[in-house]
Amino acid sequence: AAMMLMSSSSFVFVVVVACAAAAVVCVSDVNACCRHCGDASKACGDACISLKNTCHTPPGCACNGTTTTASPSSDPDYDHQTEAYKVQHKPLELNGAKLTIAPFFSPDHSIDTLLDFINGAQSSLYIGIASISSWSGCTSTSRGCVGCKVTTMSGEKFPVFQALLNAVHRGVSIQILTNDFNDKTCEGDVSLLDFLVLNGIKIGYFTTVTFDHCKFLMRDKKTACISSVNWTRNSIMNNREAGAVIDGEDSAAVIDFLTKVYEGDWKQSYPHKVTQTYSKEDMDIITNTTTRNYTVPNTPNRPYISPKPTPIQTNGSFTLWTSPDYSYQTLQKQLDAVKKSFLLYIYQVTDPRLCEWIVNAHKSGIHVGILVSKYIYGEDDERIAAQCYQNMTDAGIVVRTAWHFSMFMYNHQKFWIVDGKNVTFSTGNFSPSDFPGVADGVYPPYGDDGWFKTNRDFTVSSDNADVVSVFNKVFVEDTNNSTIWH
Repeated sequence: AAMMLMSSSSFVFVVVVACAAAAVVCVSDVNACCRHCGDASKACGDACISLKNTCHTPPGCACNGTTTTASPSSDPDYDHQTEAYKVQHKPLELNGAKLTIAPFFSPDHSIDTLLDFINGAQSSLYIGIASISSWSGCTSTSRGCVGCKVTTMSGEKFPVFQALLNAVHRGVSIQILTNDFNDKTCEGDVSLLDFLVLNGIKIGYFTTVTFDHCKFLMRDKKTACISSVNWTRNSIMNNREAGAVIDGEDSAAVIDFLTKVYEGDWKQSYPHKVTQTYSKEDMDIITNTTTRNYTVPNTPNRPYISPKPTPIQTNGSFTLWTSPDYSYQTLQKQLDAVKKSFLLYIYQVTDPRLCEWIVNAHKSGIHVGILVSKYIYGEDDERIAAQCYQNMTDAGIVVRTAWHFSMFMYNHQKFWIVDGKNVTFSTGNFSPSDFPGVADGVYPPYGDDGWFKTNRDFTVSSDNADVVSVFNKVFVEDTNNSTIWH
């Protein structure tokens, strides 16, 4: 009973009709589009073509409309893409490769895994992360700027910050690729990123596509860490997150793939610049190379605590791919092969194509298990996800929300298990920005025809039974402590 991914047109039509009937402004259909076509073009399948041309492609996820109805009214402040991006990184597919995969989960073992990874670096660290948040309040924008006094920043409570300084001081070359939120350093203060740069850590701002959404580290060009863990206290100490450390005898192909993506993005980045000047006394504090101590706080109690990460030797099928490059097509190929069961534990489902596939899979007799976060950050995403979950519920799927202890905790993991034999984990959600997959593979910058929000992400898939078992245990135990979506 293999399932084909269907066009999103029927899902979008339902949403549009419902909005029109209620006589309210609805953005669900707009956000569902994978590409917005301006006045000089028209939708054709998943792409935009000239008004002069004839479309010979069935309806897809591209949308017609002017910039006021089909596109955001302004460019996101973190978007610094200036050139069209053409997909170039084909998925890495390995069979029989001898790899070691060590799954880990927040809040149980993210902080120790990250610290062990950084502390083990001998020569280099490549890091790709959406942002870095201070645990001492130094990235707060409440004053219209960021930063803290030098002594406060030097004593930053985020253990990873101190571990990075220890690493660079022992001679490790460190590059951090992140997003530029246009934060300015407050007069007389030093920001977290300023402090790192002044110690010799290179920080580049991402410009390849709209947003760097990956959570990625590579150590000594031998070992990789890919997960859903953001560098915030909440993500590390409260949220449910998922990922793995990957290395092994045949990891060279994995590292080569990740290096090409990362170094390509790094070449298009621009450097963080320190805008304040500091006295000799302040610089002595900032650049002090004495080994820095840090305190690792205890993780909160929860109904199920995942085991300490254990390296698992694998030699089966392994796939690694990046978004937006062939991301939707690769996911589609995987979903087309589902025969018996599909278990999804994810932060949110806001892609109508994937929502429709799940509904159709259930109707075809495939066992579907859905576990999602009770809380979603952002009203638009929350509304679109709710529409999807309602569609699933109406079709007879039991959608469950994972256990939570406060409204500030998110179940932010992204993994799915196919037929009990394959597990896939990702830095991206089931959202159009994370798995876009436009037909022509071109992602223009904001202001150009056909723009839409697009993320850089990584996704990993393995058929090793022991790896699958670890993820499945988390799914089962968290399901046992979940509640039915309203």
